[in-house]
Amino acid sequence: MQIIDGRSLALKIRQSLKVNIAKNPTKPDLAIILVGDDQASQTYVRLKEEAAEEIGMHFQKFVFANTASQAEIIQTVQKINQDPKIHGLIVQLPLPKHLNADQIIFAIDPKKDADGFHPKNLEKFRDNTAAFAPVLCEGIWRLIDSVNQDLTGKKAVILANSTIFAEPMAILLTRQGLDTTIVYSPFKDFETQTKAAGVVVIAIGQSNFLKNHHIKSWAILIDVGFNRDGKKVVGDIDFESVKNSTGWITPVPGGVGPMTVAMLVQRVYELSLKI
Repeated sequence: MQIIDGRSLALKIRQSLKVNIAKNPTKPDLAIILVGDDQASQTYVRLKEEAAEEIGMHFQKFVFANTASQAEIIQTVQKINQDPKIHGLIVQLPLPKHLNADQIIFAIDPKKDADGFHPKNLEKFRDNTAAFAPVLCEGIWRLIDSVNQDLTGKKAVILANSTIFAEPMAILLTRQGLDTTIVYSPFKDFETQTKAAGVVVIAIGQSNFLKNHHIKSWAILIDVGFNRDGKKVVGDIDFESVKNSTGWITPVPGGVGPMTVAMLVQRVYELSLKI
């Protein structure tokens, strides 16, 4: 199995952004709202902060306790919406259970939606009236495209729990010429689909779920999973099972994660140019 090195691809994107930002009198500004003490969320926010600082992007973090109210969070979102110096905003998920994440995301000004998951932006993407896919989906496509294979007419399968991720991902892959199918939980007979696929994208949050006997030997495997297995982090694909196949795979960590962060800061840079 050949490794798709997300860290190296992400580094090239950040290096290019650093050069472009240095030339631009307007410095892009990214704001992140972090609620609670979820360890994984704190790690993700730190990585985004480090990437922003590395390329010369301003970064602002708004931190709230677990007990923060819906009104407090939305009030902060509205203040950020009105701040002309801030070009992009994300609310780090997951949120504490008493908060309504959909309402909070909807409160973000679509013009400052850095993740690309605002309902209005998703609608525009579905209608093909917006050029931007969600940054997670865009990063995944960049990883697939880096393999330099002709995928026109090939089958792609997405295993996912979430329609908010799977639907724009399927649209993006279809627009790139792939015959795309989504399989949702409980994943009954999923292997019938994955065995026929040249590209498999999996984001289900189940450690080592996808095995060698579920895939084509030459398939491109994109592992969006990030699961704790004792002290280790593992993906949704059983790497030991598939490692002798002849295809390509994104590692966990070091695959989708770094690319998503790189695409996020690139998106904020692009938003800053529209001001």
